[in-house]
Amino acid sequence: MIRSRPIEIDGRFLGVAVQQGGSWRFIATEAAARAAEEGLHADPEALRRQVRRALAESRLPVRRAG
Repeated sequence: MIRSRPIEIDGRFLGVAVQQGGSWRFIATEAAARAAEEGLHADPEALRRQVRRALAESRLPVRRAG
C-alpha cells in the first residue's frame, strides 16, 4: 500500500509526501517548493523542514487560496 501525507505550511498546500520503501519523497504542487523534490527523507517531519527551506530560498510567489 502506498502511504501519503499532504504537506501544508502556514495553511498553504504545497504538495504530498509519499512513502517509498522506508523513506519519504516529496511531490510539489507549487513551483516555489519544487527544490524539495530532490532526495529522500527519513520521515515526513524531515521532509517538511526541507520544504520550508526550499520556500525560504525560492524567489517564486506562492499561490494564495481564495
